[in-house]
Amino acid sequence: MNKHDFLDAVGGIDPKYVEEAGKPGKKRFKIAHFERYALAAAGLILLIVAGTVITVKRPATVSETEPVETDESVGTLMMAPSDTTAGGITTESATEEAVEEADNLEGESVMSSDFNQSLISFIEDSGYESENFMISPTSYRAALALAVAGADGETKDQLIKAMGFETMEEVNTWYASVTESEDAFNEWLKYAKEDFKEYSDYYGDDAKEPDGAFDIQNSIWRNTKATGKLSGSYKKYVKENFGATADNVAPNKITEKVNSWINKSTNGMIPNISNDLSYADLVLVNTLYLRTSWTNEFFEGATHKGTFHALSGEDIEKDFMNNQDHYLYYEDDSSKFVVLPMNGGIRAVFILGDAENVMENLGKATYETVNVTIPKFENETSFSNNELIDYLKAQGAEIAFTRDADFSLMSDEMSLMITDIIQKTKIKVDETGIEAAAATAIMMTEGVFLEDPEEPKEFTADEPFKYMILTSGVNPEMLFYGQIVE
Repeated sequence: MNKHDFLDAVGGIDPKYVEEAGKPGKKRFKIAHFERYALAAAGLILLIVAGTVITVKRPATVSETEPVETDESVGTLMMAPSDTTAGGITTESATEEAVEEADNLEGESVMSSDFNQSLISFIEDSGYESENFMISPTSYRAALALAVAGADGETKDQLIKAMGFETMEEVNTWYASVTESEDAFNEWLKYAKEDFKEYSDYYGDDAKEPDGAFDIQNSIWRNTKATGKLSGSYKKYVKENFGATADNVAPNKITEKVNSWINKSTNGMIPNISNDLSYADLVLVNTLYLRTSWTNEFFEGATHKGTFHALSGEDIEKDFMNNQDHYLYYEDDSSKFVVLPMNGGIRAVFILGDAENVMENLGKATYETVNVTIPKFENETSFSNNELIDYLKAQGAEIAFTRDADFSLMSDEMSLMITDIIQKTKIKVDETGIEAAAATAIMMTEGVFLEDPEEPKEFTADEPFKYMILTSGVNPEMLFYGQIVE
């Protein structure tokens, strides 16, 4: 596949379509018209922004009337493969692409999401059901993969099962699928930038160069106060399978070093994970960063003040973005969602009502003309009160947090145990697109106990809602999950 073949698949403009642009005054319009469908068949990445979803105490209705814009609506935002092109120019939906894409989504939605759903339910039951939050199952799992790689015996078996896998090979295969999505995004971005520079005259004077990022990183930090060293075989294994680097750092430097690495890896969205890591003998870290733009922009001029009906019953004024176009749309008696295409083969899925069966219903979505009204929002979440350890214990992984833990494959010179797990996330959603990041750190110490054309459809997220970000493929990976309730 050459560069132009690739761009044809994911949204770039091949020179052969330039001739179809017509008269000078219509060049951009006709190119845009073509590009709007060019990415429909690609489906590189499915991002489900499961933004803060909350179960509303009142019945979840799907009224066709225009809802009052409020701050407490329950809605879900998801990101899925986009129908758009490299420069963010879109086209109207085509029947053939719509059918093909719906088939792709149906295949993706059959994935068993037991781990994701059980983690989300646990977090909600841990006091977050009535709060805005976002969690990254992907970052959590990736950090755990670093620990599992160094575990042995029953410790390893329990952790692997708690992660939703049966064997270490399955863990490695899962992580490889995540990096494949990352590679596909970055390959698209590379070609899109090259095509934009070569054919910039045809994009229009006000067109912007394609931009975005999808980056997952792993690192291991050994405190030099630790009595033993990491085994060479362990460092080699995590490097080959997870791209993890390993460094030795002094006690008075480890906090600064880890926080600096996280800040850089998340493009400044998460400046630090902890104020003191000097107590830890080992810190295992994963970061996940995503930035992409809408293929069909939300123009700032259409943004207006509106009322968001918060879960608490309070009415809050927010800035609501507006757009109308052909989007994949689904609704039933308990929920409805709309899929908004984004550049780089990503889609954002916003959900109102029950989000539990969204994955299963993605394949049932059809292209409809939809008036979309969603609030701009920014949210940060910190899971630092043993929520992530308690989840693993609830799944039967107990030994890793006791003196009986076996991490001998990591080091046969230290008796290590997991003493803390922290994750921080942040997301920004505005007219330009979505930027999201997560950082997960697992702290380990030696021998320390842990304390336990028809009428347009209407989609207005003016009440609490959830959002997820997933990759595409037969088994979509949930990169992020969150909710907005106020």
